[in-house]
Amino acid sequence: MKGTALQAASIYKKYSSRDNFCVVIFDKSGIINYANDNFCELCGYSKEELLGQNNKILNSLEQSKSYIMSINETLSKGNIWHDKLINKNKKGNYYRVNRTIIPFLDTDEKSEIYVTIYVEITHENELLNSLFSDTFTIEEHSVITKTDKEGTIIYANDNFCRISGYSREELIGQNHSIINSGNQPKSYWKKMYADISEGNIWQDKVRNKNKDGQYYWVETTIVPQMAPDGKAEGYISIRTDITKQVELSNTLAKHKFAIDQHSIIATTDLEGTITYINDKFTKISGYSEDELIGENHRILNSDNQPKSYWKEMYAKVSQGEIWQDQVKNISKNGSYYWVDTSIIPFLDDDGKINSYFSIRTDITYQKRIEEILSNQRFAMDQHSIIGITDTSGTITYVNDKFCKISGYSEDELLGQNHRILNSNREPKSYWKEMYQALESKGIWQDEVKNKSKDGKYYWVDTTIVPFFDSTGKVDSYISIRTDITKYKKVQEELEKYQNNLEKIVKDRTIELAKVNNKLKLLSEKDTLTSLPNRRKLKNDFNYELKKLNRFNRKMAFYFIDLDKFKSINDTYGHDIGDSLLQNVSEKLFQCLRANENLYRIGGDEFCILIPEFNDKKELEVLAERLIKEISDIKYISSSKIDIGCSIGISIFPEDGTTLAGLMSAADKAMYFIKNSGKNNYRFNCDDEN
Repeated sequence: MKGTALQAASIYKKYSSRDNFCVVIFDKSGIINYANDNFCELCGYSKEELLGQNNKILNSLEQSKSYIMSINETLSKGNIWHDKLINKNKKGNYYRVNRTIIPFLDTDEKSEIYVTIYVEITHENELLNSLFSDTFTIEEHSVITKTDKEGTIIYANDNFCRISGYSREELIGQNHSIINSGNQPKSYWKKMYADISEGNIWQDKVRNKNKDGQYYWVETTIVPQMAPDGKAEGYISIRTDITKQVELSNTLAKHKFAIDQHSIIATTDLEGTITYINDKFTKISGYSEDELIGENHRILNSDNQPKSYWKEMYAKVSQGEIWQDQVKNISKNGSYYWVDTSIIPFLDDDGKINSYFSIRTDITYQKRIEEILSNQRFAMDQHSIIGITDTSGTITYVNDKFCKISGYSEDELLGQNHRILNSNREPKSYWKEMYQALESKGIWQDEVKNKSKDGKYYWVDTTIVPFFDSTGKVDSYISIRTDITKYKKVQEELEKYQNNLEKIVKDRTIELAKVNNKLKLLSEKDTLTSLPNRRKLKNDFNYELKKLNRFNRKMAFYFIDLDKFKSINDTYGHDIGDSLLQNVSEKLFQCLRANENLYRIGGDEFCILIPEFNDKKELEVLAERLIKEISDIKYISSSKIDIGCSIGISIFPEDGTTLAGLMSAADKAMYFIKNSGKNNYRFNCDDEN
């Protein structure tokens, strides 16, 4: 498969397993060779009656020959066909379906088979008027653009114009880079274009910049439009504004203290044994701190997820990756609760994972709301504040929760205008805009402050959706509310302490940065000689390598091993040996220029990195001086010693282009000297004979 068929495969994979989708596969002659159970139930035929039959068996004769010809022409080019049509079932009854036909192409880009996905829409008009109708077009609720294959914008919807700050006239004909924030490197976009140009769907979170210079974040999906030759001829970008979510995430990252106050925190060792929990963890789980510390985290397992689920989680975090999901746990008293969970691996100084840090948010309430919205109206009526008004705002229905929070009885509310609850917090223009949104978008959502019968104020998270009559006109509005009074009070308290929290976090961040810098310095230094160690050598080499590639210079690497050191150490003891190593370090260091670096990489082994030199003679002079300085050391304290050194020298790039390669080459040359008299030097490139 290739070209459009790749997109077809993506769509088929997405929908073939869903319960409400009917799938049929037929060959290029129209012969049916697969039908799923949903389709058999829809058309009334068994699989045995369908397989081997021409798909004309389903034709209601509602389509003309020219219409069928246009379908065949579209599919023959490898393009997807979508329409609505009327089919006839086995009993002769008609039914309406949304139909998508996806051609699968062979290696010659000719249609080989066709996957048809049906969705029954016979009762579509009734569903549009149902309580749970929330079907809105992508065009109305997403940020949409279309570009040609060069990235030039050829279409932008109203949402794109609004979020970018540009008019449609300013956008059409411009390259999509007009909104580039510079947040991503060129290599990022290069990889993205490589993916979509091959027909792959691309998804990521992207930071853009609007006309006023303000940044915003969007969850982005780019779908390539493929030409019959299998090459991308344009792209459709579908975005969702996630600026608020990203800003919230950044705020949480900056306020560690605030997170601990308002999130559920725990730390475990590598085996999952709990080593730390905060107060919110004990509160939601029902266990005390003493009951949890030392216990495995499985104590909270609700058995809602299979063992394979946790196996996949541990596989991910053990590789150092962050894991996120929504998890159902069980508390001490047997009640269940849901948490939005992020598990972050913590690393030790050697870069190895030594513990796991989990941040959770209690989403039990949100999960309950989801269950409410997915069940019948009775369930919603029991757990939400429900009200229905006519088009003029007169109340026609309220549930018990509405009466309880407002303080009015049902008799006092029915027939009254909804303004009876108005707290006068919002101006008249606010409500006017609400009605305009309901008319244009079909939904309105906001947090509203109302006033109860006794004059007390309360907050509700409000969603209002219009109901339509049989002619398609709005005849009423349903409002679904959640009491968020406690949340708003907490929010007000948080705002009061915001400045203090920012100062605390800032001070602690500075302290942590200082500690981190100290730890970094210690991790790159040899404790005996105070020379840079192997880790610092690796970092310096990578730094110098970038400059070498830029300026086309050569670099030299010396591998130095002390001769007779073991004998001295065994004869005079480790104190004399340590003093000798310190003395050698000073002698070697004094031989070097400012840009030349000396390292102790272990035992009696030292390395020198020469980032730049003119000719080989310079390296020979330095090697001779190093040998002389070491050989001139005759006494350590009062102990007479005989010390020398063997030096191997490698040159970049002739002897190697990596640190490991240069070290290996120099080490080889050094051992040649060791085995042929010692106290000398040798280049790796010299002829051993």
